[in-house]
Amino acid sequence: MVGTTLVSSLGLLALAGVEVVAQTTEYTDPNTNITFQKIEKDGSSYTFGIALPETFGTDFIGQITGAGTEGWVSVSFGGGMRHSLLLIAYPDGESVTASLRTTGQYAAPLLFEGSEAVVRPIPEGTFADSTGFSYTFLCERCVVQDLTFNGSVSEPRLGWARSTVPVVDPSSATSILSYHDYYGGFTADLEAASSAKFDEWAALAAVDPDFPPSPSDSNGTIPDAPVREETYDYIVAGAGAGGIVAAERLAESGASVLLLERGAPSFYAQGGRITMPWNDTVTVFDVPTALNQIFDTPGTNSFCADTAAQAACILGGGTAVNGMIFIRPPEHDFEFFPEGWKWDDVADAAERLYERNIHTLFPSADGKYYDETIYNVASKSFESNGWTSTDAIQFPNDKHKAFSRAPSGIVNGLRGGPVRTYLPLAQKLDNFKLELHTRVVRAVRTNSTITGVEVEVNGAREIININPGGGVLLASGSMSSPRILFNSGIGPTEQIEVVEAGNTLVRLPERSEWIDLPVGKRIQDHPEWTTVWNFTGEAAELPIVSEEMIENPSAEMIEQFAHATGVLAQNEIRMELWTDITPEVDGVKRYIQIEFYGTVTGQFKMELFLTHGSTSRGELGITPDGVTYHIQDPLWHTEGDIAAMNTLVETLLEYSRKPGAVFAWPGSPNATASDVLVNVRSGIHVVSTAAIGTDDGREGGNAVVDLDTRVYGTDNLFVVDASINPSVPTGNTMAITMLVAEKAAERILALRALEES
Repeated sequence: MVGTTLVSSLGLLALAGVEVVAQTTEYTDPNTNITFQKIEKDGSSYTFGIALPETFGTDFIGQITGAGTEGWVSVSFGGGMRHSLLLIAYPDGESVTASLRTTGQYAAPLLFEGSEAVVRPIPEGTFADSTGFSYTFLCERCVVQDLTFNGSVSEPRLGWARSTVPVVDPSSATSILSYHDYYGGFTADLEAASSAKFDEWAALAAVDPDFPPSPSDSNGTIPDAPVREETYDYIVAGAGAGGIVAAERLAESGASVLLLERGAPSFYAQGGRITMPWNDTVTVFDVPTALNQIFDTPGTNSFCADTAAQAACILGGGTAVNGMIFIRPPEHDFEFFPEGWKWDDVADAAERLYERNIHTLFPSADGKYYDETIYNVASKSFESNGWTSTDAIQFPNDKHKAFSRAPSGIVNGLRGGPVRTYLPLAQKLDNFKLELHTRVVRAVRTNSTITGVEVEVNGAREIININPGGGVLLASGSMSSPRILFNSGIGPTEQIEVVEAGNTLVRLPERSEWIDLPVGKRIQDHPEWTTVWNFTGEAAELPIVSEEMIENPSAEMIEQFAHATGVLAQNEIRMELWTDITPEVDGVKRYIQIEFYGTVTGQFKMELFLTHGSTSRGELGITPDGVTYHIQDPLWHTEGDIAAMNTLVETLLEYSRKPGAVFAWPGSPNATASDVLVNVRSGIHVVSTAAIGTDDGREGGNAVVDLDTRVYGTDNLFVVDASINPSVPTGNTMAITMLVAEKAAERILALRALEES
């Protein structure tokens, strides 16, 4: 899990890449007398069974169970989370709610559409009580090409997941789900699951289906939200890379600032208590090398359940769960920003950021680098092929055939970022307040004037007002700030209409006050590929620190960490590499970033990102349940983008085939780029959902915010996160997001001073 990518093979139902550990066995359910091939997981807190007809077709019977009276269980019929058909079930009193869902990203799965699949419950095997719940069902036309097992393999791999956290609305088949607590994989013996009694068992199913669900009612009665007594000059929605930086700078000016974060604390110093088994004074978020364990540790609850791709909902946002890679943006990253936001305009903000936010090429406090095999071998290999070593901190513009040790935001052996470097400064000020577990629903406005925000705390709504002359800053991330805008009557009319007719009980302004802006219309992201390569020759025998050593560190490693040294004080990225490619098909220069890492001796991974200059874009929308989703996927679909990545990978393959090459592609010796570039996914470096510019979106332009980051059509609503970046940067998004927030705070304060003068 690399860079600022939150996770590559894990997610809300993180079933991709999991190790198969068990196979189904025969079980006859006493309530229905159906004989299943069944798996038990998590100490029997989860079970799934399957039964099929003798002749394989498109129907099957399933039974899924979970322990407890809350939470949810799921099975993936394709084995992974992405691009698989998922069945999800959860208790609702004495009944059970179920649905079929799919997702193309490691994010909230939405209802499955575009098929004739029907799920009918079998009543005798469907119930919920004080000990747990069971859902038994006939799934008709549920064997779907490319999404499920298909009969070609007698023992296909399926996946399972379970959460103990209550769903938002257990009566709704479209309810928002929490992140899973437990997950894994198993194989199902389809031949043993086949039975001549299938038709007899199928006849037990109810006539009325649970899926597709019946259409739900629109917004019910919208509650009146009480108003808090306390007011503030500025309210900042979201305590991530942009929000913390902007809030601290505003508070420095003497203004009263309320910083709202929907999630829980992350670092131990901020109240987080999901600690390491070998050190109870640091959390899983604090320890740089514990990145993967964030996703595997029950109770972290660190990810949003209502975004189009995976995003963090915890103090620090993505900076609390990413790979800590801090790439100073090169000057060309600002070429698509408007005048007033070019590099020369933001260089002062960059210097302020770099001075405060500690980052280094050598995270260990003793100045040594540990676990160097991958860097030593890979750097020499690329150097022999004409690439140049650089220092990515000192020379951020070196992005052509250049490599560097990974610049990392690590402070005294702990994860750094704004929670470590900016937030404590704000917390020393009497005019600053941080409030956790508080979700911002909308900006409250009358015509163009924002008067406050509506928030949700423990399921209850209330309104927090700002003082005259104050403002509201949205910093909830590129996939959540748009939701707040939609809920505030700002964005494409069709998206606001979804909110109006939806289930989220949002009080919109009158239609005449809606502001038609292209929110979400030009979303962009880094497409990402994880590629695994083998070392060859002597390099294959060189030691690499294993995942087992990281998860169960030795006494020596623990002692080193206590002094901010050693492997545990480093993140897992060993080398960063960049270059640019200009495909003939369109003549547009594109940049590519590669991250090198690994935990298996004789093997390493290259994480490939197509970055600045890419031309693929998508569109973000919102569901009636308030989940943002991709109307159009933004990843890797233009000819030029495809050509650039193909060129890069063919170059890597060429290097691997040279005499004396120290690495090799593990597949066919005749492999091409198409064999390597499989399973593209979101790099979770999402930008441009509320782009900055002078081309006012109300008048047909692409901009949502002006040069002061103020939303067009409003007096005092601002966006200060990666949403406003017009295009993806050359590197990971943490540094440039913090930089933009630094500049935004400066301009917002200057605007207020101008208005008061």
